Amino acid sequence: MKKLFAGIMAAAMAITGFTGSTVVGASEEPTVINIGILDGWTGFTTKYIVDNELDIQNGIDVEYLVFSSGAPANEAMTAGELDCAIIGGGATVPALANLDSKLIMEVNNDTIGMSMIARPELACTGVSGAAGDLDILGDADSVRGLTILTTAGTLQYYCTVKYVEALGLTMEDVNIVSMDANQAYQAFQLGEGDVLCCSNNYSFDLVREGNVELASLTSLHCDATAQVVCSDAAFQDEEKFQGLAVLCRLLAEVNDTMNNDTELATQCYVEWVRLNGGSTSEETAKTIMEQKPYYGVEDVKERKLGEDFLNNFVEFYIMTEQIEESQRADIEKNVRDDVLVAAGLK
Repeated sequence: MKKLFAGIMAAAMAITGFTGSTVVGASEEPTVINIGILDGWTGFTTKYIVDNELDIQNGIDVEYLVFSSGAPANEAMTAGELDCAIIGGGATVPALANLDSKLIMEVNNDTIGMSMIARPELACTGVSGAAGDLDILGDADSVRGLTILTTAGTLQYYCTVKYVEALGLTMEDVNIVSMDANQAYQAFQLGEGDVLCCSNNYSFDLVREGNVELASLTSLHCDATAQVVCSDAAFQDEEKFQGLAVLCRLLAEVNDTMNNDTELATQCYVEWVRLNGGSTSEETAKTIMEQKPYYGVEDVKERKLGEDFLNNFVEFYIMTEQIEESQRADIEKNVRDDVLVAAGLK
């Protein structure tokens, strides 16, 4: 699996000239880093690293498992099957609050394209101005009672709650059906549900097909990021810690590569989606890649690690009583820039 697109990626490397940077010296026995990645737009950069053997060249051996949401990745970390995972805020909060995991890096803006998509015949698609300065569609009367397909414990659920609340409703005022993101999309395409909350894997295509975007995390003014989260065991292990530093540096450098070459990013993303059983057009993929951004070396250095996460997701989880106020301190202490410092990114 790791070498499936080696030919494509090797050619891409020849074009971009990317070689990676060594943070710790390569050894005869590279440090194995087991990572969980998602099947969306945060996953393919890790695959790029592996396919081009940037990990091996820099003294680590990255082995990845693919998930459709962050919760199972957390379970795998708890079981000791993973050292780290790239997940969204919806899964990062419980990981830091309940599992003593560590948020060690942010890899990209995860806001763009996370949208509430409605069937065009619904009354809510023609209603605007009901949420003050928020540029969203629908009001309490037109949304109450609708069936919304979403995915529990993810950004999709976060977006769903923020949309419903923006209209002055509660989750009890709508019918929530939670399922895996890919299953939810397939169900929506087969006529189930009124509204689907989905990521840009699907939202852009659904709008092109005639459906209507009611709201998005962007229009709801909710900033979100995707994060690298590691287990406490990996964080405390000196060899794994140094391996994580190498990985974070490589992720930042590959992010710069993708930001600087939209065509390459588009090609890699399309192949990644197809590999994981999905489909997306090159047009849609290019739109996504143009709107990202991923956080490159200088972006990581300049960002205050975890600021958006703490101000948005943690507050949201406390407000919705998914975690206790008393857990805030545990979460804050588990936002750690130690690995970034070791990687030369702070």
